[in-house]
Amino acid sequence: MVEQNGVTAPDVSTSPDRTVEEDRPRSIVRDDRRAADGVKERLQRSVLLFLLGAPSLERLQQIIDEEEREVEEGTEKKKEKSWSELRNVLTDRTNNINVVSALVVASSSVFLSTPAPTPHMSLWNADFPYFCMLLGFGCAMLAIVSGFAEIVCLSLIGPEDIRLARERTLTRVALLVLLMLPLAWLLVASLSIGVAFTSAVWLGDILWMKVLFTAGYAIFLFNLFLIILVLL
Repeated sequence: MVEQNGVTAPDVSTSPDRTVEEDRPRSIVRDDRRAADGVKERLQRSVLLFLLGAPSLERLQQIIDEEEREVEEGTEKKKEKSWSELRNVLTDRTNNINVVSALVVASSSVFLSTPAPTPHMSLWNADFPYFCMLLGFGCAMLAIVSGFAEIVCLSLIGPEDIRLARERTLTRVALLVLLMLPLAWLLVASLSIGVAFTSAVWLGDILWMKVLFTAGYAIFLFNLFLIILVLL
């Protein structure tokens, strides 16, 4: 509170409504990306954000560079802090992928090791459903292995390695592939298991289950179409 001419007025400089620019959290995606980029660029940025956790390798480096330029003293300490926060985000994301992949491995192994309980409803003994389930099991295992490799890699690399990856094409491709592999394998595993479920049901004798699965796929495609519209 500030007293002026006998009148007490609120201190605007300490008002809670004011937002300090430096306290705002960093965003992986810029707010003005729709005005700056075309449809192709936005689609590429969205796919990389989904698979990589950031729209591009340059954006990862840009976050670190912006953090470094904000202070004139303690540059090295600030750089390590900003990279540590970014690394923790990517590590938590990879850990979540590993947990989901482990659940996929556990559930698919049950279907692979036990006979079909209701062969008239879903025919798991057929070659195609069994192959798709086996493919999903293998891809989930690869997701776990690549996830652990990504965690080890994130614990070893630093901002200078990302800057080096931007300058060398081979290092850049290798780093991008390593960061995208866990989620990519998990997506392939989920798609394979979904195809296995659908084919097993369609090889069965229950008509209403076939209709139900077909309607489920239609709803899934509709939701995917809405997500693409939002991203674009």
